[in-house]
Order: sequence, then C-alpha cells, then structure tokens
Amino acid sequence: MDRVDFLNTEEMSDEMLQHNEEIKQLEVGKSGKNGKLKIVLDIEPSSGKTRIKEKESAFPLSVQKEMYYDQFQPKMTHVYIVSSSGGILQGDKYLIDIILEKNALAHITTQGATRVYGMNVSNAIQVINVSLDDGAYLEFIPDQIIPYKNSRFYQEINFKVHDNATMIYSEIISPGRIGMGEIFDYEICYLRSIGKNHKDELRFTDYTKIEPKKMNLQDFGVLEQKQITATMYILAKRNDVEKIIQTLENEIKNSSEIEFGWSTMTKENGILLRILGNTTRDVIRLVYDITKIVRKTILHSDFHEIRKT
Repeated sequence: MDRVDFLNTEEMSDEMLQHNEEIKQLEVGKSGKNGKLKIVLDIEPSSGKTRIKEKESAFPLSVQKEMYYDQFQPKMTHVYIVSSSGGILQGDKYLIDIILEKNALAHITTQGATRVYGMNVSNAIQVINVSLDDGAYLEFIPDQIIPYKNSRFYQEINFKVHDNATMIYSEIISPGRIGMGEIFDYEICYLRSIGKNHKDELRFTDYTKIEPKKMNLQDFGVLEQKQITATMYILAKRNDVEKIIQTLENEIKNSSEIEFGWSTMTKENGILLRILGNTTRDVIRLVYDITKIVRKTILHSDFHEIRKT
C-alpha cells in the first residue's frame, strides 16, 4: 500500500510529501511498520458497564483489558492504548479507530508519551478516527507527543461525534527531549483535525504546522517564551457548551506558568482551547482541570487525575 493512499486525503503538506521516500532498513509495509488498532465499545446489557465489544490490532499497537476503577463513574471503562515499540520510527504509519456505540462511557489514554524518533529519510504518519453515537461520552487524553531531533511527524484525526454525544480530546506537544538538550530540534510536526456530526456536517477543522528550524517559536505571539503547547477540543450540546464556558471563566485563570484561551465553534456546539505552559506537568494539570469541569457539567460527577505509576 502506498503511504499517501493510506491517508486517503489530499491535505498532506508539501513539507511531508517531499520526505515520503522508501527506507532501506525494514521497509514500509513490513511487520511492525503498519500499526493498526480498532476498538468498538458498547454497554454490556446485564451490568450496564461499558465494555470493549470488539477489537482488532496489528503489531505494535494493542489495548489492555478494560478497567473499572473510577469511584465516581463505576460503569465507565478506562482503556489504555499500548505500543510494544519504543516509539514511532521513520517509515512507520499507524491507524487507530475508536468507536463508541450508544450511551457508552469511556476514558481512553496511552500508556506513555508518543515518542517520534529522529529520521534520516521518510517520515512518520498516524491517523486516528473517532466515532461517537447518540448519548456517548468520551474523554480521550493521550500523553504528550515528543518529537526527537530531525523527526518529521504527520497526524490526522477525524472526529465523527453525534450531536447528543460529548467528547473531550487533548493534544500536548513537547519541544523534544528536554533532558538531552533537544529543544525544538525536530524538522516538522504537522497536526490536522476535522470534526463532523452524525449527519456528516462539518463542526470544525484545525491545522497546526510547527517547523522550528524555519520559525522562531519564542517570538511574541507564537509561544510567548513557553515550551509546551496543547490543544483541546470539547464537542457537546450547545446548552452544555454555554455552561462549560461560564465555569471556565469563573474557575480557570492565566498565570505566569501557564496561559490559555478558547473560542467556540461555528454552531456553538463545541470549544477549541489553546494552552501554553512551562512544563508538561503544568499543562497536564490544566487539561485535567478542564476535563473535570466538562465531566461535572455532563455527567454530574467528579474527576480525579489518572495515575500511571
């Protein structure tokens, strides 16, 4: 399969297309280079708990068995996406499909950060498709993306969320391996997100293209001297969006360590948030605070930070 056909899109940037070469070691398409994962979640009739109804995977992607440890939402399933690889390498392409059927409740995260290794040739591609049916609720909060020196990463996420469903998604980008002195040494990180409803009507599109070697990310109006950037998408019913915004205005404030802002989507049935921070920990803490507000509004229950150690 051609790597561009895999995307099924004409929107891949020229900067990424010019680095679409075949690689000399383990070739594109060989085992481990095409990671795939599909999970379908529904309500188990007898217990009322959300379960993994169906799953398919291809190395190195998989999921752990669903867990139910949320004291505030005991019927919500917690799912960890796992990669048995140490990270994403040149020529890798991953496809992830997440489907929540009617009224399913889930918190999905990753076992660790998405590490994108440096590349001599080619690039790395990840496509994620997320679908929510009527009444479904999803908190999709993966760990941060860490682009290593000389890496090229393209990610496309397609959301199809029912007008009566709720989804929270966060995307955190680190400047690189800070402990190794790699700060904004990657070639390009190109992120593309598209949101539609169950009628295939457009809700939002969002593009982020970061090329550290071609731009000064510390300039005024770019990252404002911050190193960590994040984006959150909240898709919900219009009246719920209004309540969420009101709570955000009352409870979340900018500080010297972290800054954020938001805008509503065209039909006012969603919120797009941008976050800038000094540390990943600060940004993740704010992501959890915002998730807590959304959950309180939609599910009328509390939310606690997810512990992974």
